[in-house]
Amino acid sequence: MTTWNPDELSRIAELEMFDLSAQLEDGTMPKTVGIWAVAVDGRLFVRSYTGLAGKWYAPALASLRGRVSAGGVTKDVRFERVGDEAINAAIDAEYLRKYTPSPYAPEMGQEPVRSNTLEVIPLD
Repeated sequence: MTTWNPDELSRIAELEMFDLSAQLEDGTMPKTVGIWAVAVDGRLFVRSYTGLAGKWYAPALASLRGRVSAGGVTKDVRFERVGDEAINAAIDAEYLRKYTPSPYAPEMGQEPVRSNTLEVIPLD
């Protein structure tokens, strides 16, 4: 598995939001959205607050490919669903730490949002 360069991960994860594009069926990535992301144990994670209604989430699940950009870093990535309870608990805690006092921060660690967790893995 390809892992994040620690400097690149830090530059992406320290920002409040980064840009994410999900690859469509035709191979294009036309829609970029700003999204919250957290780093846990050298890995990068995102959650769709609105589930399949989110503009990026359904295409991300269908293609499992996309692109992220923040902090001067742009990477083609793949997405992988997260089902491990221990890592989900750590992701919950990191969303609370990073995004409090936003009223949305607690909900990011609750169902149904929690079930919409994807790991963002660099392709190169």
